[in-house]
Amino acid sequence: MTDITSPSPPLSQQPQQPAAAPALGIGASLAKAGYQLGGMLAPTLAGRIAADAFGRSRSKGGRTLFRMPLGAQTFEIAGNDDVRHGYLWKNHGPTVLLVHGWGSDSSSMIGFVKPLLALGFQVASFDAPAHGESAGNKTTMTRFVKAVGAAIKSLDNVQVIVGHSLGSIASVAAIAHADARHAEAVKRLVLIAAPVSLSTVLERWSTNQHQQLPPAVIGKIYDRLQVQNGVPVSYWDISVLGAVMEVPVLVVHDEHDPVVPLSEAQKLMRSLKNVRLEQTSGLGHSRILSATPVKELITRFIGPSHLTPTSLEPSND
Repeated sequence: MTDITSPSPPLSQQPQQPAAAPALGIGASLAKAGYQLGGMLAPTLAGRIAADAFGRSRSKGGRTLFRMPLGAQTFEIAGNDDVRHGYLWKNHGPTVLLVHGWGSDSSSMIGFVKPLLALGFQVASFDAPAHGESAGNKTTMTRFVKAVGAAIKSLDNVQVIVGHSLGSIASVAAIAHADARHAEAVKRLVLIAAPVSLSTVLERWSTNQHQQLPPAVIGKIYDRLQVQNGVPVSYWDISVLGAVMEVPVLVVHDEHDPVVPLSEAQKLMRSLKNVRLEQTSGLGHSRILSATPVKELITRFIGPSHLTPTSLEPSND
């Protein structure tokens, strides 16, 4: 295990200062006032509205127009009503599954395809429920996790998973929920800009400048999300779900990530068994996915693995 007091030097030596918080617009100010009033008069209703806002996966617009990624073919994802297929870049080696973050889609992970193909891996991705070309505007972590699990089962020989942001929680949870054969097939796990838990994400979201929700409303959000997910918000916690995993884990995190603070990665270092932390500087929460040093770091981490050939025969939709 890497000593958290001495992580590897940042991949970039150009520090990025946090930007000043933008002033609230009229809409955000009205929403904030509405939540404050709702906290006093109707906290249950306000909590439901806030929980729905938290579960919204698209900032505007709807389903993304389908566009087949260059060089990919489709593969069927069986047993999941939210996500019916994903994309596969076929190769002779085992499969790497790319899992995007909340509010994004599979295109955000496209930069990893070429270097992974060069190593001999085949690469798979998909749009999570209510993301990208998948239907809907709102989803839950339970549905996200089930979609990842269905993709793992359908691909049948996923030996590496690369998750970004909340996709990291979904990836770890899917492995924890998988049957023994599919869970043990995973030989390497990469978590990029990962929050340690959904609880910490909700805490930051509900108390930031744009929300500052009253405690009574926040409590009702937790209640509502438990009903929607079937488990408490606290259940979705990498430090708990991943604590018993023996799989080597690479955590990549920017020291000035404005969305998920570096302290989240440091918590993962204390809780996972076989983990290594690599810090970047100046890449933030999203640009970290396209940075060449990050791609090189990940390919070095998974390249030397003793992996076995794949048995997947994908469909051609």
